[in-house]
Amino acid sequence: LIFIIPIMNNYFTKHYHGPIYDCDDGKDWFENWGGISNQPKFDFIYMDPPYFVQKDFGEFDDRWEDIEEYCNAMKDMISFFPRFLTDTGTACVHVDWRTTHYIRSIMDHVFGFGNFQNEIIWAYNSGGASKSHFSRKHDNLIVYSKDAKKSKFNVLREPYATPNVKGRPGFHDEGRIMNDVWNIPFISTTSKERTGYPTQKPEKLAERLIQAYTDPGDTVLDICCGSGTLGVVAHRMNRKVVFVDKNSKALDIAHDRVNSTLQELF
Repeated sequence: LIFIIPIMNNYFTKHYHGPIYDCDDGKDWFENWGGISNQPKFDFIYMDPPYFVQKDFGEFDDRWEDIEEYCNAMKDMISFFPRFLTDTGTACVHVDWRTTHYIRSIMDHVFGFGNFQNEIIWAYNSGGASKSHFSRKHDNLIVYSKDAKKSKFNVLREPYATPNVKGRPGFHDEGRIMNDVWNIPFISTTSKERTGYPTQKPEKLAERLIQAYTDPGDTVLDICCGSGTLGVVAHRMNRKVVFVDKNSKALDIAHDRVNSTLQELF
């Protein structure tokens, strides 16, 4: 079941304070969704918001007056998460070095320190290297549960670094339990995954999140969905999905990718 839902009635209208992008419509979407009777709650909320890059990407504008404006916009959306999660639900906000400490503080305030689960490090190699500091080659995925004592979590495993260990004492046949540092390559420029949307994330990253925090039949919210990778993967893995983005082109791309998935399945 796929919902392609606008954030608000004037959803496709960009709002600016001069040259500064206004992200308040995410808050309005949550308020409108909360007004719908019998609306589903979500087992997993994933938000991949702007990163405070102070750049206009064309598809979306990530320029802000200052960090305070950015943090207020993020808090306006994140503050709704607990209300819209199931009792066993989990939320993940995907950012990078620029704002991870701010987002962690906001989520501590909203969820409570005791409901922190992980700061997953997505490590990658990409072009460019700095001679003035260590190259910044990872993103930060901040994960909190509505209730850490009840939250759903499925253990993931990966191959051992030591070869030929199957059947040996002390080694699990399915591999070692995965930790919170994930080495996943960027999408290749020639990959069939690539949509042309800026900041697109790899499907392998989304697959791990969906496997860890949801089961088949669960409901997922992909807010600030961009090209829709998380939601598309969730749909392919038999989860119900709500896509939300303020950019009409982003929703078109997500819709097309879902249709392509349906064609692959049938």
